Amino acid sequence: MTEQVPLRVGLVGAGVIARLAQLPALSADPAVTIAGVVTASAAESDEVISRWPVERVYRSAEDLIDGAHLDALFVLTPKHLHAPFVRLGLDAGLDIFCEKPLASTLEDARSLVEAADTAPGHLMVGLNRRYAPVYQQARAVFADRPPEFVVGQKNRVGTEYRATLENGIHMIDLLRWFCGEPVAVTAAACAPDVYRESGTAALIRFDSGSTALFLAARCAGEWDERFEAYGQATTVRVVAPDEVAVIRDGVSAVHHQRPTAQGWADVTETAGFAPAVRHFLHCVRTRERPGTDALEAYRSQELMERVLAAAGLPTDDEQRTA
Repeated sequence: MTEQVPLRVGLVGAGVIARLAQLPALSADPAVTIAGVVTASAAESDEVISRWPVERVYRSAEDLIDGAHLDALFVLTPKHLHAPFVRLGLDAGLDIFCEKPLASTLEDARSLVEAADTAPGHLMVGLNRRYAPVYQQARAVFADRPPEFVVGQKNRVGTEYRATLENGIHMIDLLRWFCGEPVAVTAAACAPDVYRESGTAALIRFDSGSTALFLAARCAGEWDERFEAYGQATTVRVVAPDEVAVIRDGVSAVHHQRPTAQGWADVTETAGFAPAVRHFLHCVRTRERPGTDALEAYRSQELMERVLAAAGLPTDDEQRTA
């Protein structure tokens, strides 16, 4: 079977997200060998090696690529390091899975799209919400015709720098997936310091005729992700990560997605992390084009920058302190 084609993969970066998402998903595939990792510290290396079936630790990405005989490379570093490692892997002819966003700047993201166009390997970006069961169910309702109106919000506590780009981009990508390409964007922000916005809101008009409201509130009291789509006398309401309701003619059908791991709700599955990894591995094996390839990721980042600019926020990624 195609899905049993053996693969050797390597990881550059093995932080929180890697341990939550990619390492468990890769370890669950009996035909995948985690051939090596490059980590930020010796302590991190020790933790990864002790917990996950990793063949060995390498000192650098170059050593990993040269010595591990890889089929694919996972770039799971902070975003300002994505571009050099992705280029390194593409130059080596590997398939690449890169965490979102594709790069710190739109210019760097565009250069990676161009590099991927001429490289033998695929470049997929981990915009995992597209692979979450609740969003896939919601999207299927509007498979034949986009919704007329959409409200998407991704709120959480905290105002860490560039939070809109790092977290809001998930919802922006979903809006594009449901509605098409943007034709008009207006936005506003609550940002006493424009480099530490506490919230961004936008009204986006799409080429399909859809209109979307986007909200990323960093002054919320809790993590809260909601998505509502209206059209064809139908309402679809997602309360992420595990509930989707479809309402027609006053009748509501509610679906729950609550897979468990050792008795606990498994966010690796419900938020789409593990399904995204499985999709990537499938594409490596079959040579199909990933659903969230470099160009898709670039277009979502481009829309995110339009929202930031329309709100009067900078689009650069300069690091600042409070």
